[in-house]
Amino acid sequence: MALSALLDERPTGLRAHVLDVPATDSAGEVSSPYEDLVSSLLEGSGADLGWLAWRDNAEGVVVRRQGISVLPPSTIADFPDSPLDALRVVDGGLWTGPWELWCRDRGILSCLVVPVRHESEILGTIGLASCRAGALDDLGIQRLQLGAQLAIQTRRDELRLTSLRRLFDEVSRTLENALAVDRALRFPPTYREIARAVGESLDATYCQIAIRDARQVLTIRAAGGHRPPRKIGTAYPLKSLRRCARALHNRRAEVLRFSRQDAASEPERLALFSPTTKTGVLLPFFAGPRTQGLLILGEERESRCQPLSAERVAILELVASRIGHIVRISRRLEYERMGDRRRQRQLTVERQRLARDLHDNVGQALSALLVQIRCAISEGEAGREELQVLDSAAARALDGARALAYGIGRLERGAGALEEARSYAETMLRSVHCRLSWVEERTDLPIAGRTLREIGHVIKESITNIVRHARATSVRIRVEYPDGRIRVSIHDDGVGFVQAQARPSSDGRGLGLLGSFERLARIGGTFDVRSAPNVGGTLVLIEARTA
Repeated sequence: MALSALLDERPTGLRAHVLDVPATDSAGEVSSPYEDLVSSLLEGSGADLGWLAWRDNAEGVVVRRQGISVLPPSTIADFPDSPLDALRVVDGGLWTGPWELWCRDRGILSCLVVPVRHESEILGTIGLASCRAGALDDLGIQRLQLGAQLAIQTRRDELRLTSLRRLFDEVSRTLENALAVDRALRFPPTYREIARAVGESLDATYCQIAIRDARQVLTIRAAGGHRPPRKIGTAYPLKSLRRCARALHNRRAEVLRFSRQDAASEPERLALFSPTTKTGVLLPFFAGPRTQGLLILGEERESRCQPLSAERVAILELVASRIGHIVRISRRLEYERMGDRRRQRQLTVERQRLARDLHDNVGQALSALLVQIRCAISEGEAGREELQVLDSAAARALDGARALAYGIGRLERGAGALEEARSYAETMLRSVHCRLSWVEERTDLPIAGRTLREIGHVIKESITNIVRHARATSVRIRVEYPDGRIRVSIHDDGVGFVQAQARPSSDGRGLGLLGSFERLARIGGTFDVRSAPNVGGTLVLIEARTA
């Protein structure tokens, strides 16, 4: 990066902030590069002090020879404007120029001043001064000119180091906080959560995450930062976005400068960025062979639109790579979670099959035996006492088979209250030829066990009411988790009912709705039923806090 670009980040001025340090450091103290430079110039000369001062108020330094008590730094803290060329001030000359007057006011009888120049721009001054006439000669000017070149190189190195430190702090904040791997393992983030975290961490106006699908279409999935464009869900053919396609193909970042008339970047500017964006960056990431995307950064602030250094682009590519890693982890954990759910469903189906077989085979055989025994008793073909013993044994065996079948059917190893409610809904609705659609959002929120149990009971009670009264052909159940709450909606296409007629009565009607309301009230939740006869069926809304 050019020194002028680095200096553009600092305010300009004519005063130099100086430090007073001895020419020889005390043991254990660490001096700055500028102090070392001025000290070396001072040691090889007859000067009493030397200085290096910058025009932009950057930290300068005044070094006095050890043992010199004259010329306190407070009297020379303000320097005149730098001369255009090297200047030598000696006692007996004309005291008309600013540097001559500056020397006279401070009792300096011999002074050498050299401008610190970068290309055609003067950035500061470096000089030597003495209270003794004739203490400095022209050789000192050559030494100061060499020192000015070293000061420029040191300044460039320090500014670059400062810039790299800012980049390091930025990427550390992003990788350690926003995109921490250990947090992703515990709570796999969504695209929206990743974009929000990156937008809060990176020094950019806004960011977006776009994913390429198998149809070679780029879709904006999430956005974050300050005033991101409202383009979430918008899809664009990748062939019309050549810079995006090139970034994904080459696996390298693409930097777009919209302040210039660049026709090649116009499709990306119109499709992906806000109208006021000055600079855009397309950063590819890869979360597997079938998941490829772009981290899109937009910068609208004119003051932040200096040319992006290679170091900053490399760090941003590292951030995009971490996003791909986080997405890969999230996908793998989601696949494992889906596999666990699938295995739980298979176990549930197998238990239900075993329960049916036990009921149908063993239960039916015992029932037939029981019928035969009772026929024999009624016809008097066997001893009453013997047949009563067989009757009691068969009845107990039948009761045991039924209880065992019921227990196997209810056994839900590893399945929660919602899974049990779903199995109940499938079984009950299948018996009346009613279709079930169950949709549940993915969440990592911890949910209290009591809350899940009460909601599961209310779901089963609602399904029971549908089976008994609704004459529905389809039921839709949706489980959502908005703002730290759990919400369940149950909608059927049945005949509906008049809600005023569903109040509890002496014959037991309406007690189920009242019980559901009381269950949810105990956990701080709400229970709402919306229905009317022959108008769109019935909608049941259940909501409670997750913890």
